[in-house]
Amino acid sequence: MKKYTLFLVVRVEVETTADNLFKAITELESQTSYKIGSTENVRVLETQILETVIPNS
Repeated sequence: MKKYTLFLVVRVEVETTADNLFKAITELESQTSYKIGSTENVRVLETQILETVIPNS
């Protein structure tokens, strides 16, 4: 079986009462529940939400 790394992009539209965008993103990244499951021909080995980098924050 061959092993690959895929980057899946997800569009998320949110509303927030957080004071700023950085706080909202931090909360979303740390508290989001997600699952990308295996299929008959693809076995998912690991998933991870990558940290958002906001310059000058």
